[in-house]
Amino acid sequence: MGTRSVAARPTRRRHYDRGLMQHVRRSTGTPTSPGTPPPCDLIALDLDGTLLDSRGRISQGNVAAIASAEAAGIRVVVATGRSWIESRHALTALDYDRPLIASGGSVLSEARTGTTLLRHAMAESLVMEVVASLRRHDHPALLLKDTPHDADDYVVVGDAPLDPASAWWFETFAIRHRRVARIEDDPHPGDTVRVGVVATGSELRGAVAELRADLGDRVFLQHWSAVTADEPTGSGTHLLEIFNPRVNKWTMVEELCRREGIDPRRTVAIGDGLNDVEMLTHAGLGVAMGNAGAEASAAAGARTGHHDADGVAQAIAELLAGRMAIEGGSAM
Repeated sequence: MGTRSVAARPTRRRHYDRGLMQHVRRSTGTPTSPGTPPPCDLIALDLDGTLLDSRGRISQGNVAAIASAEAAGIRVVVATGRSWIESRHALTALDYDRPLIASGGSVLSEARTGTTLLRHAMAESLVMEVVASLRRHDHPALLLKDTPHDADDYVVVGDAPLDPASAWWFETFAIRHRRVARIEDDPHPGDTVRVGVVATGSELRGAVAELRADLGDRVFLQHWSAVTADEPTGSGTHLLEIFNPRVNKWTMVEELCRREGIDPRRTVAIGDGLNDVEMLTHAGLGVAMGNAGAEASAAAGARTGHHDADGVAQAIAELLAGRMAIEGGSAM
């Protein structure tokens, strides 16, 4: 469903699922010995379909595994398609205090307060072109904003009814949104980091084709199944997201590595979906979840368990035990 395909790398691909720690509910992994370098310097973790299970929860096994990784000297960073406000419950469950890679890689936020550390907003002229195209297909455009916390989280352009999945999402996460009839009425025109639409896949097909034809590489466009009230992954409701062309999770992982003095080759990425493909491809090791889509599976060099079976904990345990390693490591 994505616009960027990535060839599989069979020489790197392994399945690290040797019955290890199914439904883990205890501390995970074998810490490295004192003085031993950690197996990697940073792990980037997706949320939906990866760290979160099918009920939107983080298991104690995954929490313990992350603590084990941090104790071994590995920075564990959340990289999600959600905005900071949409991620708060997960960050609280983790007691997370590292920078958050949010909104598909368009924003780097301070986790405790949501303060923006870095962002890649879309040009106002580009937003206007995208919205005009979506309005021709009678879709309300959902403009995700990076604004002060007392302002709107989203501006919804157009009078068409919201898809039920969008209405549920806004209510569930207490999202502040403002509706305007025209893009010219947007009160925060310079603060758009993503333009999105939620509808069925068949309803979005025409808009996707038009945007690809008209805008090409002037945008980064992704189109896949959305999280809904009944189906956390793989639903018939689809999400179309359009970003600044240089935005994806991996480019923000690289920015964070530069800030923290980390070699990007010493990173591990764990994910399941289309918006994880770039970081699974370019990290020192990409690990696809057992429930990953075809694009993510093809991009990864290794595979772990399902998100309902503590796949994150399994991958971290394998890393700490030396049975899974970044490219060029000793345990491939």
